[in-house]
Amino acid sequence: MEYKIVAIRTKHSFSNTADDITDVKLSFDYVEPVIDVVNSIDSGSNYYYTDKYGLKSEVETVHPSYGAPYIRTKANYTRVVVLSSSST
Repeated sequence: MEYKIVAIRTKHSFSNTADDITDVKLSFDYVEPVIDVVNSIDSGSNYYYTDKYGLKSEVETVHPSYGAPYIRTKANYTRVVVLSSSST
């Protein structure tokens, strides 16, 4: 089964690390705890996230030596283009 993640909840409002994700919201308005997502992915389900540009990233599980397992997007070839002005 494949599930689209549309939003995440983190431990802190200023959090920006994958291991701080506590819950995910799926496209059919179901909120699922991360540990359930980890178990589902480890059992063969697929989860993905689509960014505002329509780029799809598959979600994977991470099982650190210490601490709880968590989820993150797999590395892909998506690029962020930074535009800057240069003075001449």
